[in-house]
Amino acid sequence: MRDRIGLASVVAYLVVVAFIQAAGWPDWEALAASPDQVAHGQLWLLLSSGLVIDGLPWLQFSVLAIVLVLAYVRVGAARLWAAGVVAHVGSALVAYAGIGVLNLLGADVGDVATEADYGVSVLLAGELGVIAVSGGRRTALLVGVLGVAGFGIGLADSSVLANVEHLLGFVLGAGTILLLDRRGWSASRASGP
Repeated sequence: MRDRIGLASVVAYLVVVAFIQAAGWPDWEALAASPDQVAHGQLWLLLSSGLVIDGLPWLQFSVLAIVLVLAYVRVGAARLWAAGVVAHVGSALVAYAGIGVLNLLGADVGDVATEADYGVSVLLAGELGVIAVSGGRRTALLVGVLGVAGFGIGLADSSVLANVEHLLGFVLGAGTILLLDRRGWSASRASGP
């Protein structure tokens, strides 16, 4: 029963993301976070920002769906979501804290503190980290090569904030699964009897 609920959660997330993309409602600006908004207590934006696709929407949605299914098969829904939330929210918080520290040190960070930060790509990066550490050496190598290629494309096309968050998301997603494994929270235990 729990496995069906877990799979339903993955499908529901994909349906919500597809609806927002197709309908254009709610407006992405209403869902996006920024370091400044989070610093002023609008913490829900850390979650809602993961419901919007930025750039090449249907290609990115297709890749997201495939990666989520692969991660679900590897680790189950509970661990998939644990790693995804840690990757998405954790990478934003670490990057935003870094911006705050740079700002306190007097570094010119431009308008990055008010820049809209949104998209499913960090969740995608986190789940690629999950697949990399849960799939054996060949899978890790393949995900690593694809990740480096994706990061290379991102360097040319994304903001510094997005690139930092993508790398952090990958590491945090992989690290979450490794920590859960070390603590003995296996995929079979997470999905129930």
